[in-house]
Amino acid sequence: MTTLDDVLTRVLDSMPVARWLQLSVDDVTPDRTVLSMPVVPDVTFDGVHCHGGIVAMLADIAAVGAAYAAIHDSGRVAATTAMNSHNLRPARGERLVAVGRLVGPPGRTMIAAADVFTDSLDGTRCLTGLYTATALDRPLSAPAG
Repeated sequence: MTTLDDVLTRVLDSMPVARWLQLSVDDVTPDRTVLSMPVVPDVTFDGVHCHGGIVAMLADIAAVGAAYAAIHDSGRVAATTAMNSHNLRPARGERLVAVGRLVGPPGRTMIAAADVFTDSLDGTRCLTGLYTATALDRPLSAPAG
């Protein structure tokens, strides 16, 4: 049986940027995702602190991943159509962990939120944001799930 974890892992594996960021799927439920990535020198601006745009990208993928998990059974995909991210403090550590969650009901347009923490879900929150996702018919290039 294919799990949502397997489906989201396949989706991320098909995304060059997700492979470059070395994203890992830690947990997926129908309205929540937990993703993580290592903090490596290539994603920092000084060898230590992760660039804020990279942190926002992780949050975006986690939030819209939660929207996708909620509509996956419909055969549609979710695409980011708006984002509002707030860096709260420097993102430093060995890993960043993002929790994305659907805020409202699944549908054509969905609102999701994400928080990014340093090192673990118990770590320091370094970013919070809201993301709008739109459900689209699956493009031909998207992996089947």
